[in-house]
This record gives sequence, C-alpha cells and structure tokens, in this order.
Amino acid sequence: MSSTTSLKCQLIVRNLSKRTTTKQLQQYASRYGSVLDCYLTDTDGEGFIEFNDRMSVDVFMDKRPHSIDENELQFQRCLPPTELQKPVKRIFIRGTVQQLTDSRLANYFDKYGKLLSCTIPKGKRNNTFTHFGYAFVAFDDEDIVDRIIQDKPHFMDGLELEIQKAEDLTRSRRASLSRSPSSRSSRSPIRSIPMMNNNNKRPRRDSPSPPPLPPPSLPLKRPIRNPDELTIRQLEEENRRLHEHLMLAKRHYDEDMWKVRRELEDERRRYDQLKLEYDYARRDLAHVTAEFQQKTSARHLNSNPKRDLSSRR
Repeated sequence: MSSTTSLKCQLIVRNLSKRTTTKQLQQYASRYGSVLDCYLTDTDGEGFIEFNDRMSVDVFMDKRPHSIDENELQFQRCLPPTELQKPVKRIFIRGTVQQLTDSRLANYFDKYGKLLSCTIPKGKRNNTFTHFGYAFVAFDDEDIVDRIIQDKPHFMDGLELEIQKAEDLTRSRRASLSRSPSSRSSRSPIRSIPMMNNNNKRPRRDSPSPPPLPPPSLPLKRPIRNPDELTIRQLEEENRRLHEHLMLAKRHYDEDMWKVRRELEDERRRYDQLKLEYDYARRDLAHVTAEFQQKTSARHLNSNPKRDLSSRR
C-alpha cells in the first residue's frame, strides 16, 4: 500500500477522554470496518485510526457525531504534510479557470457533497472584462474539503486544477490581534480632558466629567508583578498562545510566498507568450516586405519596355 493510499485510510481523533484506552477506541471503530492500526499519541486527547479501505472511512465519517465515554469526539482525515491541516469549508482553485464557468465547476464538485457557493471572480483588467484566474468553492462540511485534497490532482477537459484549502485570513488575523498583548496595551485607559476656554466655562457635554487626577504629592505607582506568582498553568497558557501566533505567522508567510511564486510563474508564461507573438509578427512582416519588394520589382520591369518603345519612336 502506497503512502497516498494509506493516508486516505487514516483518521485523526481529537478530544479523547483521559479514561479512553486504545482497546476501547479500536473496538468502537471496528463497528464500521476492518481496523489495521489504532493508537493514542503522547499528546493528551489525540489518537490515530487506520482502516483497511477508504470505504470504511467514508462510512465512519458519514455517521458522525461519535461519542466514547459520554464525550463527543472530533475526527479528521489525514492529509499530506504539504497541505493545510486546519479544517476549513472552502477551497481555492487556480490555473485554467478562464476556460470554465460557475455551473461547470459546481457540477464537477457536486459529487463530493453539498455546495454552498461557487464563485469565479471577474472584472476589468487592461480595459478588458476578464477572469482574474482563480475561483472559490464553499461546501457544507469540512470533511468534503479534505476528501477533495486527498483526491488531487483534479482534471477538467484535460486541464489540471490547482486546488488548495482557502483559510479565512481576515478572521484569523483579527483574532490574533485581539489576543496579542500589544493591541490591548495600545489602548490607554485614561480619557482625554477637554480644554477650558478663556472665560473659564466648561463646554457642554452629555457624558459626565472625568474624575480628578491625584495630587502630585501622591504619584501613581504601577504594581510590580512578582514572577513567582505566576502559576504553571498560566505559563503553559502563555506558551500555547505564543506557539499559535508562531504557527499562524508561518502559515501566512508560506501562503504569501506561494502567491508570489505563482504570480512570477504567470509573468514568465506571459513573457514567453508575448515573445512568441513577437516572433510570429516579425516573420509576417518579413514575408509581407518580401512580397512587396517582388511586386515593386515586377512593376519596374513591366514599365521598362514601354520606355524603350517611346525612346525608339
């Protein structure tokens, strides 16, 4: 069994209870098909299940949700390490999308499951109304996207579709910014005090006036936090949050690099196409020039006998 085939038969299990054992997980999964391997990882609440065939995996995922020890589990298909492991409900298609339509693209992916939307963005580029060269397809379930990624490559009319998971970067960046301490510290808790005019009259305002500042003799002292007061749980939570920020930044960097490389490849293809068209135009110009010279020389030869006859007369 090849590596790609074995990945299609494997599942990742999350949210396992500490009381759940490998034998319990294997017995539960064996109800839906023959289990080749089943084990729990060192990470708390995670494990792996490998079935004998992909049909058993499809049946198992269609019967969701699954619960063991009164605990609802989360399952996801195993994907190649080069793909985005995060569960999403949209795919990003790039390549020969200009030759396709929304309906044809929707009919192709309809065999995997329920579609929510299929969009091929269009607009003006260089004063012409054309496709932007990519498309988005949204589905009802995250497992449908994982199946499509496992079945790569995809072809339509003999042309390969470049498919990747489409992560909502705006929401993830907003969430990371809201969790980051820099964004919270940038907001000053002290409200600005309005300026007084020359007549010592306070301007009208609907909100109550801010509380008076403490006198200079009593300076504000910021409480110093003792590092010993931090518990192990708080340190682990901070470490986990920093790790999430690191993984998110790495994912954004990889996606930006992928987009830059694709754009560079498109520019190279466009350059090669323009160079080919230029060669064709130059050949046509040389051919037309040669024909024009031949016609000009033929007219010159035809006019010479008339001039000889006139000179003889």
